Amino acid sequence: MIANTSWWRFTALVLALLAAMMALNKPIASGDIHEYALTMIALDRHGTPDLTAEDIAIGRVMVPSSKPQFDLLDQQLAEPGRKVLFAYARGRDDKLYAIHFFGYPLMAVLPYKLTQIAVRSPLRAFQVVNAAFILILALSLFRLYRSAWKAMLVLGLFLLSGGILYFSWTSPEIVSAAGLLAGLVLFCSGAPLRGALLAGIAAQQNPTILAFFGFAPMMLLCLQYQHGTPLRQAALALLTRKNLVALVAGLAVFALPIIFNLLQFGVPNIIAQHFSDSANISLIRLISFYFDLNQGMIVGIPGVLLMLCVWGWRGERRQWHLLGLGLLFTLALALPALSVYNWNSGASGPMRYAFWASMPLLFVLAWRLHTQAKWPPLLLAAVLALQGLAMLSATGNMYLSPLARLVLEHAPRWYHPEPEIFVERTAHHDSYYWPHEVYVHRVGQQAVTTLYNANYPGADERLCGPGKGVAADNDMADSDRGWRYVHGTVRCQPIGNTRITVRGAQLGTGDPVKLDSGWYGIEDGGGDWSGAWSSGKRSRIEVKLPPGLTPTAINVNGNYFGDNTHTRVFVNGKFQGRLRLNEYRRITFSPSIVGAGPLVIELVHEAPRVPEAAGDPRTMSFFLRSVMVHSPAG
Repeated sequence: MIANTSWWRFTALVLALLAAMMALNKPIASGDIHEYALTMIALDRHGTPDLTAEDIAIGRVMVPSSKPQFDLLDQQLAEPGRKVLFAYARGRDDKLYAIHFFGYPLMAVLPYKLTQIAVRSPLRAFQVVNAAFILILALSLFRLYRSAWKAMLVLGLFLLSGGILYFSWTSPEIVSAAGLLAGLVLFCSGAPLRGALLAGIAAQQNPTILAFFGFAPMMLLCLQYQHGTPLRQAALALLTRKNLVALVAGLAVFALPIIFNLLQFGVPNIIAQHFSDSANISLIRLISFYFDLNQGMIVGIPGVLLMLCVWGWRGERRQWHLLGLGLLFTLALALPALSVYNWNSGASGPMRYAFWASMPLLFVLAWRLHTQAKWPPLLLAAVLALQGLAMLSATGNMYLSPLARLVLEHAPRWYHPEPEIFVERTAHHDSYYWPHEVYVHRVGQQAVTTLYNANYPGADERLCGPGKGVAADNDMADSDRGWRYVHGTVRCQPIGNTRITVRGAQLGTGDPVKLDSGWYGIEDGGGDWSGAWSSGKRSRIEVKLPPGLTPTAINVNGNYFGDNTHTRVFVNGKFQGRLRLNEYRRITFSPSIVGAGPLVIELVHEAPRVPEAAGDPRTMSFFLRSVMVHSPAG
């Protein structure tokens, strides 16, 4: 660091700013607070992250909003070997752990001790950790610019790009965002070890930040590349001992949660195993990540994006090369985040993933400013004003943003959010959404937008009544995983013979759907457990087609058993793909494969096995709930 009076004045100014922010904002018990709070208590009390009944008792007092979770966890903890609340898991020693790594609460232990003495507000410990990383970012910027006002301006951009919104959250979003941005600044300005270590810490709670260790060297190469030098030679010149040691050290810090997960749970990342699925990655979610009017990146950094478009790429060719790398970096951070089940996670304005994933773009702008002796004052003022407006509109917004509400009410055809966002944001809750339900957004008493899952058996009847379906001339837009938007009043028409739907106990009637081979008997367990279990490796279904029905799509829906997650599907002998059959996805095919006889659907299962329960000798992998066959009009 630069040891002069200007540095001390700048540090004092930043500390005063952070103190004011803490004074004006109480900690928000948000995100996965019950996990982080319990782990912090455990680390403080006995120096280990495993949780005890005494830790839980303290947690009840510290986070009263999580008392129901703590009560249930306390009961489960008292019974060795019992399955526990979804956010926790038993390690190999049968001790109880939070599924999130203990790095963030470990950093909060010392502030926790101090806040208990000074202010008796223990959750402020997480605010102190967040403030510490903002201070580290500020000092990294001061090191880069050698100017207090320039560093303060870019720090202000960080705070107005989501930092203000997440400062008081008791979750590691600030650590991830500030650590990532400071890591890039330091790595690319001659302090690679500090930069890589910060990125390693940032990646402990949000593992997709691992992409730093690929993109930071490429960005450094872009910044140091001299025109005319062979690219291979320039790349090899970066492989100095200093840079290599930094990358290895940062990766070692990142690897600590992986090692802990392997030791305790036998998998590299227990969260990824139980709470994400690559099948969730879709174009709809990717567009939502960047452009959703409720929580996309666009509502978090509109001013930064504007300045990058207008000014950030100009000058030397390396500027737009750097901008291209920044965009690719955000994509690398975004894609794994698309796999999570809880896409509509708790957020303050922009979603948490989009907040820290926007840091590569903020770095590109920060470095562009670094290369200019004179900064564009009017453009900067406009950017700061736009970012301030974005933060103001997001403040206190847990559900519909003002912009999203405006578009939904006045121009709904222009806004089709990812279904989970539409359901939970318009209903003002962060819970679950179900394919058998119909969701309607109204303005007054008028239905403006209706969302339903067109692939769910019986969804049309819920909308239109028995024997009827949604008419093809409705103003509709298809979304993800079978969900469909209908604008205005839903118009219905008789289904006729355009569709065959058989579900539950109806599967045992044999007409028009026959479970030919590879099935056990029909079970009527109600709800999702009315149907039949597969038997062995292959299961065959025959569908008798009425005259005039030439199908072009099917849905085969059910539940998986054990480690099964996918099925190889054949229709009349033609391979349709390795598919997930528990998500109501429509399987389309050419009508040319349909012959004069029945439609034959064959399922090839991946891991059939006998249940562990004594007395059940069946070899199962898939529980069939329903079969749907569609003609072009259905």
